[in-house]
Amino acid sequence: MKEKFYGVYPALLTPFNEKGNLSEKKLRNIVKFLISKGVDGFYVCGSTGEGLLMDIEERKRVVEIIKEEVGNKAKIIVHIGGSLNTKNGILLAKHSEKLKVDALSSIPPIYYRFSFQEIYNYYNQVANSTSLPFFIYYIPYTTGISLKDEEFLKLGEIKNIIGLKYTYSDFYLLQNLLLKMKGKWIAFSGADELFLPALTMGVCGSIGSTQNVLPEIFIEIYKSFKEGNIEKAIKLQKRITEAVCLIQKYGGITSWKFALKLRGIDAGYSREPFLKDLPEHKKRNFKKEWKEKFPEFSEGIK
Repeated sequence: MKEKFYGVYPALLTPFNEKGNLSEKKLRNIVKFLISKGVDGFYVCGSTGEGLLMDIEERKRVVEIIKEEVGNKAKIIVHIGGSLNTKNGILLAKHSEKLKVDALSSIPPIYYRFSFQEIYNYYNQVANSTSLPFFIYYIPYTTGISLKDEEFLKLGEIKNIIGLKYTYSDFYLLQNLLLKMKGKWIAFSGADELFLPALTMGVCGSIGSTQNVLPEIFIEIYKSFKEGNIEKAIKLQKRITEAVCLIQKYGGITSWKFALKLRGIDAGYSREPFLKDLPEHKKRNFKKEWKEKFPEFSEGIK
């Protein structure tokens, strides 16, 4: 699987118009931009993609558009989690398989205090509803769900599950788990600011928000690490940390969309209850700081 899944995957932003409807043209433009930069794949309808704020038919349409634009030029992993129940997860999984995407992924079922048996049943049913490879999306800070080693190993018995999108800072847990899985699982790093240290602990690549905005830097981190140029990789990783700090300073998803606009790509509005757009005073300050720190990535600033 390391030969099939590796490298840099933007957790793709989903653009909406001012009325809160999907902007298909802007979505296609974002995908074209990222393909032109050489990304290895896309992670679709995840947290960054506001998948949990969309209904089933919208999520299906997003995947259809991305498949049309990507074709076979990059891999596509579709996140089907957060769709309220197992039945909806299976519907999304089957739709993605019909479109011939490359893999599926999901957070655990959330909100209710589900037992591990219920979490296991969810993954077992959804993963086995198709023949596609499946990645568990592990993000305990957001979901509130932490799994023990023995629970991960139990999930490892499900035949289609091949690994993790791992958005957590405990790399001992990550590496120990990969060792215990004895090559059966691979993992993508989910924290942009931890990509390089995650590479040293055995991840196969990165899936994250800032890859939408600075794909070139992430690609160079990955390339430099693989070539053994650790000094260069460290310098590049520091730039990503700066970018993440700056973007988070001004907000969440809406800030990532504005940052992409500073590169000349309109990522539209966010879906409520997120702020649809940043206030004008924040935009002015953000733009000024971005141009100072990332002048070579400021194509959209007049």
